Amino acid sequence: MNETAVSVSLCRGKASAIQIVMITVVMIGSIVGNAIICLLLIRFKTLRTVPNFLVANLAFIDILNAMTNMPLMIMWYICKMPFLKGRFISWFIVSWYVFFMYLTVFNLTVLTMDRYGAVVHGFRYHSWKTMRKAKISVVCVWLLAVAYTYGMFTLGLHIDLGDAPVSVYRRQYLMKFGRHFIIPGYLVPFTIMLILGGIIWFTVHKHSKRILPFSWRTKQAKSDVETAKTIGLTCTAFFCMGVFPMLLHNIATIHGTWIHFLAFFLTHLNSMMNPLIYSLKTRRFRRAFTLFLREPCGRSQPYMRKSVNHQTDVDLQLTTKDFSSKKKEVATFVVFSDIFFSPGQKK
Repeated sequence: MNETAVSVSLCRGKASAIQIVMITVVMIGSIVGNAIICLLLIRFKTLRTVPNFLVANLAFIDILNAMTNMPLMIMWYICKMPFLKGRFISWFIVSWYVFFMYLTVFNLTVLTMDRYGAVVHGFRYHSWKTMRKAKISVVCVWLLAVAYTYGMFTLGLHIDLGDAPVSVYRRQYLMKFGRHFIIPGYLVPFTIMLILGGIIWFTVHKHSKRILPFSWRTKQAKSDVETAKTIGLTCTAFFCMGVFPMLLHNIATIHGTWIHFLAFFLTHLNSMMNPLIYSLKTRRFRRAFTLFLREPCGRSQPYMRKSVNHQTDVDLQLTTKDFSSKKKEVATFVVFSDIFFSPGQKK
């Protein structure tokens, strides 16, 4: 009776109420934002590109995370529901949470690799990538996350603390094997993203200087810079809402403290911010969203302005004819107009 009373009082405390509101806001924002991305990709065929397919997978992951892990966190972490205890339930809840952590990490890494190929390797990568290969990469993301997460948690199958709550089992998992897997599972992908992001930024800067003689430099340079900014924002967000919370999990060992709660909160906040970082901040998705509000069941598509595409085609022809010595640089640069959510991928 006393244990149940304590659990209920903890759930009704002022700090607990604030934490519940914070998680609830993130949960609703994650579901709504990522659902919009999925609806736009279903409604508009011109958005169904290779990078957008990876973004759709990330949105699906974030929706599942918001619908399962966030309510579970409120129940086992904040309210400490008395029925959430025992060996099997604790193993499932903790492993399920970690599974979605790595799904997000691996998918973001693949997204960065896709942008690296598009920017650095240009036409060669553009002609190589297909929707079929994008689907294979998504399957690989899920399989890798399953293998890494549940391969790690097989080491916790023998841990039996009786009817101890989930938080106690989680501490044991972290002490026994979690730290050995969580740190490389985050730091290695983060290092890969930093290296690829640096190469992308250097390539963008180098080509922005080489295309100065050409007529479309102003519009293309803006698109160029936006691509590089998105990559930089990706790395920053991954550190703030991935690497930093992981470090907090290892430092703040006392459950219930605000520092410890912040580690969980930042990880969940990532699910709400992903649609803004990778989709809704781009011009094509904003146009699609506006068109969707006007014609939710229509057939019109959010095409870019024809004048821009026509000018690019004309300039490319002139470049091939009059500037043959710079053909490779210009061809690579023209691909930048296709970077981030452009139509016309091979299927």
